[in-house]
Amino acid sequence: MPVPYHLLQVSGSIIFAAQGTNIVSFNSSLEHLSTWKYPVKATDAPSEATPDVEAPSTVEAPPTPEGPPAKRRRTENDEKEAQNGDAATPSSANGQKKGRFHNKPAVANISNEKPFINCLITTTDGRHVIAATGSDKTIWVFEHDGSGNLKQLSQRAMPKRPCSLTLTTNQKTILSADKFGDVYALPLIPSAEPSLPPSIQSLPSRSATPSTVPAPFKPQANDKTVHTKRNLKALENQKISMELSLKAAAEKSAAEEAAQPAAFEHTLLLGHVSMLTAITVAPGIGATGEPREWIITADRDEHIRVSRGIPQAYFIEGFCLGHEDFVSRLCVVPSRPDLLISGGGDDDLFLWRWKEQKLLCRANLLEAVRDVVEPEATKVAVSRLKAFVLAEGEIIVAAICEKLPAVVFFTLDENDNTTTTTLRHTTTYPLETEGFVPLDVELLKGENIGVGTARGEKLLVSIDTTTIATTSTTTEGTTKPPPFLVLTMEYPGCWDQQTVEDNIPAGETDLSPQDLQKLLYTTESLRKMSDFD
Repeated sequence: MPVPYHLLQVSGSIIFAAQGTNIVSFNSSLEHLSTWKYPVKATDAPSEATPDVEAPSTVEAPPTPEGPPAKRRRTENDEKEAQNGDAATPSSANGQKKGRFHNKPAVANISNEKPFINCLITTTDGRHVIAATGSDKTIWVFEHDGSGNLKQLSQRAMPKRPCSLTLTTNQKTILSADKFGDVYALPLIPSAEPSLPPSIQSLPSRSATPSTVPAPFKPQANDKTVHTKRNLKALENQKISMELSLKAAAEKSAAEEAAQPAAFEHTLLLGHVSMLTAITVAPGIGATGEPREWIITADRDEHIRVSRGIPQAYFIEGFCLGHEDFVSRLCVVPSRPDLLISGGGDDDLFLWRWKEQKLLCRANLLEAVRDVVEPEATKVAVSRLKAFVLAEGEIIVAAICEKLPAVVFFTLDENDNTTTTTLRHTTTYPLETEGFVPLDVELLKGENIGVGTARGEKLLVSIDTTTIATTSTTTEGTTKPPPFLVLTMEYPGCWDQQTVEDNIPAGETDLSPQDLQKLLYTTESLRKMSDFD
C-alpha cells in the first residue's frame, strides 16, 4: 500500500515532505525535485550465510546407517548418555521422540519495524533539514543546497526514541525529546569544537566495547562417530542448543552495546516523570533586559512545563495547568512569542501567556467538529496545531484532529481597549472528497504556487487516501487519489479547494493497511483508559 506524505515543511520556495522512510522535495509548482531514501545496510537484508535458527522439526537429521552397528559392550558412559538421550527425547504417542527442543515452538522471526520518519524540521535560513526516524532512534541532519537536494551530514542514534524535535533560537543546537520524558541537547553540526555552552557539555563518552561472547559448548562427537538413532538425536539436540546459545549471546552483546553511552556530544537537559509528547522553544527578555529563551514541554499527564533555556534548563519557571487530558501539541505564535497554544485530548484548545502561566481563553474544538463533520463525535485528539501569520498581519491557527476529514481554523483576536486576547473559531473546512483525512498543513505564499488570488494565502494539506483505496472498489481507468490539497483563501474565513495531481514516483508499497494505520495515527493512543471505557 502506498505511504502518504505525512509530514510537511516549507523552506522558502522548497517544500519538503516525509513519505514513510523517505524525504521528498518539491518546487513551488509542486514538481518533484529529489528524494532522499533511507540507506539500507547490507546487514539488513537476510543473508544466506547466517540463516535464522528454526525449530528442530525442520532440521533434517543425518541419514541413519542402513545396517545395524557392530555389537560392543555397553560402558558406564554409554548408560549415562543413553539416559540423557531418553530424557531429552521421550517417546510420543505416534512413535516419534520428543524433547524440550522438539516441543519448543519455532523462534519467531519478528521483522524489524521500518524506520518511519516521525519528526521533520528545517532551520530558519533553510540551509539544513533535520529528521528523526523512530525504530532506530536516529537523528539525521542534512545540508540543503537551496534547490531541493539534500546531502547527509550526520546520523546520531539517541539513547531513546525521539518523539519531538526543535531548535534553539540561534539555530545551532537541536533539542530532542523522547517519550521516556527526557530532553537532550546536541549540536546541529558535530565538530571538534563543541557548540554547547561549557557549563552543560557532556562528559567524554566512553566508546562502546562489545562484550566478549563466550565460546559455546562444542560436542566432540559427530555424525561419523555416532551410529545409534538415539545418539544421533541427542547430537542433533546438542547442535541446536549450541546454535540457540550463540544467538542468545549475540543478542545480549548487541543489547549491551546499545546500552553504552553514545559516542557523540549530547547532554541531558531536563526530564519529566511522564511520557513526553511535545517540545518547543520560546524567545523572550530576561529580568535584566537581556534576550533569553525558554524551553516549553508537554506530557501525557496534562502538564505543560516552562523551563529556562540552556544552560539553566534544570530550573523550572512554572507550569501551565488546566488540561484534563493528554497534551499532544504545542504552538508558539510566530509574531507573538509571548503566547502559546496547546491542544491534545481535551475538547478545547488552550491559549496561554506562558511566561506568567496564565490561561487567557479556551476555544471549543469539539463543537467546531460536531457542527460540520461528526455530529456524534464525543472526543477529539489533536494531531497537528500550527499558527500562521498572513500577509495582512492576521494570525490564523489550523488544527487537525486525528482521523477527522476536516481542518479547523481559528483566529487570534486582540482587543486593544480591554487588552484581552482570545482564540475565535472562524470555520471548519471539510475536505470535499469523502474519506480524505488531513495529515499535515503548511502555509504557502500566493506567488509560490498556482495563480494568486485577491488575498493570495494558500495552505498545502497532505492527505491520507488509503481509507478510500481499501474500502472502495477500483476499476480500470480510475484516477489515483491526489496526495495534496491546496486551500486558497478567497476572503477571511472562506477557502477554495484545489487538488494536486500526483506525478511523484510511488514510495513504499509493502506496508499492510493495519501497519500503516499504526504508523500514521498514534495520538489517540495517548488517551488513558478510564473506569467507564
